[in-house]
Amino acid sequence: MNAGERLQHYLERFFALRQHGDDSLFLDRLHRLQSFQRQRLMGTHQALLADPRLRPGVEFLLDDVYGGRHLLPVAREIRRALPKAMKLLPDRVMSTSALALEAAIITQELDEALTACLGERLDTALDEAAYAQAYQTLGREPERRQQLALIAGLGEPLDRYIRSRMLLSTFRLVRKPAHAAGFTNLYDFIDKSFRVMKPAPSVGRLLRQVAADETVILERLFAHHPAPFKDVPQ
Repeated sequence: MNAGERLQHYLERFFALRQHGDDSLFLDRLHRLQSFQRQRLMGTHQALLADPRLRPGVEFLLDDVYGGRHLLPVAREIRRALPKAMKLLPDRVMSTSALALEAAIITQELDEALTACLGERLDTALDEAAYAQAYQTLGREPERRQQLALIAGLGEPLDRYIRSRMLLSTFRLVRKPAHAAGFTNLYDFIDKSFRVMKPAPSVGRLLRQVAADETVILERLFAHHPAPFKDVPQ
């Protein structure tokens, strides 16, 4: 599939998510799960977060890509006028945006499935043991590995874009047309990814490290490790 087809495919999956319904109990449980996961991720990657050059990029990854913050308005804009967005914004940038969207939506699907698996356990404070048990029960290991592979794969194209003066100049030139065409959220999402990742010496190395650390945890969880989140090798 080309970038436009991939975007369309994952948009359909995104808007089919249960979180877009009116089940307030499910939404509360989903948000509690995601809050727990964010705290866990912050703890796992505290060494990266301690580096001021890396912290903005890691927070963007955890909140905007992995956590799906601001995903709904971006998805609405793409759904409303995808062909126009594909013509207006650079093709290579849209291809990488499709990868980021794919990673974010797979994450949301897995979070919803885990929320359903945990059920009423999310009505009280969640602990690591209950989380690990539900994670193992749910399974879906291939999708989790795909999620991490997508995150690791985002680094190299982002490195190229950030270091390419020509591409960044072209991207800056379409800011006003993009906003005028109703792609404010989409443009700003891409622009933010460039800005927060630029201070990192190597975005590719950073995202591969995050994915490698999360792969260690994944493998520990499926192996029923007694302390899957402790002392992850950096």
